Amino acid sequence: MMEDKEWGLTPKGFCRPDYVQLLNALEYKARELFGDGINLTVRSPLGVMLRLDAWMLNMLFGALEKVYDSRFVDTSEGTSLYNLGRMIGLYLLPAGKAAGYVTIEGEAGTKVPAGYLLSTPGGLQYTVMRGEEIGSDGKALALVQAVRTGKEYNTEAGTVIKVVNPAVIRGVRAVHNDAPIINGRERETDAEYRERYYKSVDYAGGVNADAIRAALLQDVPGVYTAFVYEKERDVPDPVYGLPPHSIEAVVYGGLDEEVANAIYRKKAGGIQTNGSSRVPVLTNSEQLMDIFFSRPVLKHVFIEITGLETDDDYAGEDSIKEALLRFIGCDAGGGLDIGEDVPYQGIPGALMQVRGIVDFDFRIGLTMQTLGKEKIRIGIREKAVTSADKVVIRA
Repeated sequence: MMEDKEWGLTPKGFCRPDYVQLLNALEYKARELFGDGINLTVRSPLGVMLRLDAWMLNMLFGALEKVYDSRFVDTSEGTSLYNLGRMIGLYLLPAGKAAGYVTIEGEAGTKVPAGYLLSTPGGLQYTVMRGEEIGSDGKALALVQAVRTGKEYNTEAGTVIKVVNPAVIRGVRAVHNDAPIINGRERETDAEYRERYYKSVDYAGGVNADAIRAALLQDVPGVYTAFVYEKERDVPDPVYGLPPHSIEAVVYGGLDEEVANAIYRKKAGGIQTNGSSRVPVLTNSEQLMDIFFSRPVLKHVFIEITGLETDDDYAGEDSIKEALLRFIGCDAGGGLDIGEDVPYQGIPGALMQVRGIVDFDFRIGLTMQTLGKEKIRIGIREKAVTSADKVVIRA
């Protein structure tokens, strides 16, 4: 039996006795005080009292254990976890609205006001965030945002094609989104918050590369992963291709303007930014400064599953595809990090989480013609993604 000196806070941490251990300790003490012949059965008065005491003590030790666990990121949950994050400036991400850009076509000079409603054929509605005017080429690029939060508002390119109230503005002929509308999300879970916490521990550190990465992950909605490379010396970097005294952020997710502003707020003065995307940022001194960063090149992964054996609990092919999208990532985010290889041995772990799968064989590749049984190498400015149509399941 665990001795009472091993209960509570010990050199090994907090040790919580269970109900049976507490009851045994109470009965042991009762026999010590009243003698071995005392009646401690379930229906005896003293036996009932000891069981009530053991139940109350079990609840008390449970509360004490939660107080102890609330001091650590790995074991705390809910408000206790969020309070730990606030110590490094990390706040819980609320549910977010999907956002992106649409092209509005029509007569030159037609003004499209903020609040103009567009939608998908399925009824998902998006609102124009700021007023735009159709140019001489008959087009205007407008920033739109979903009217409600949630990941269901993440939609593919070419799906936002309807005007909700076409009679409101004359001169608009068509709308379409040439890129996906992304970054819609549910309220952040504790597991997601913990993961972001460990990536953001250098947030308060100032202006180093880790602090910039932490700011991108924390402050910019929709950023799923980011890496920041730097070159501090007077010669170019042969590995990352950076010019002297520069940084390059490779960012997956988030709007360009918000990413650029986050980089500018954290970068050191006089350090140049590098990358394939350029966004002008207006400083507090009214200087317009170009901020450069890169978007990862998406490497589409094809997966072929053969010899699939299942039992009666099998959840269906869609569940297999969802598991692989969560593991590798999709166009809307998530999955493996930038520059992280697709491990061949990691696929079985993702598939075995699907209910009802007994056995299978599989191959992976960057095309259906190059499928194999080895890992897929991903460059430092690349990101592995897949989609449901790239997962082929053969009997």
